[in-house]
Amino acid sequence: MAGKLKEPLIITDYRREPVCTLPVGFYFNDERWERIWARFDEKGESLSRNDLLEMFPDEAVLRENRVKPPTD
Repeated sequence: MAGKLKEPLIITDYRREPVCTLPVGFYFNDERWERIWARFDEKGESLSRNDLLEMFPDEAVLRENRVKPPTD
């Protein structure tokens, strides 16, 4: 299942602890899945946006600020 995410994806481990959150528009495939899990195993804790950007520097969606301010 390769392609750009149409909604955010939260990856969790077997204890349902977060591994990382992938943003809308992130290109996701099996190779990236393996790289994310390898980095998580190496780091021993959840991956931050900066970790993901370090792993996938060409992924433009990781450089964007997608947080929208609340509207009244």
